[in-house]
Amino acid sequence: MQTVFRGRHFITLQDYTNEEIETMLDVSYDLKRKFAMGIDTPYLPHKTMFLMFFEQSTRTRNSMEAGIAQLGG
Repeated sequence: MQTVFRGRHFITLQDYTNEEIETMLDVSYDLKRKFAMGIDTPYLPHKTMFLMFFEQSTRTRNSMEAGIAQLGG
């Protein structure tokens, strides 16, 4: 089965199969490894991200902004 994430939103794990969750974890591990090795990961070049938080959380906002920047957004 090929996993397709384009156009899907991540709201809850219940929306994804176990295989899709495993794929997300594998991709996350690979991105973290590449970043630690200094390898560019420009998967979001020239993209604008919009973050919406319903509760104030500076740590969460900052970590999301850092992740987006690492991906080239």
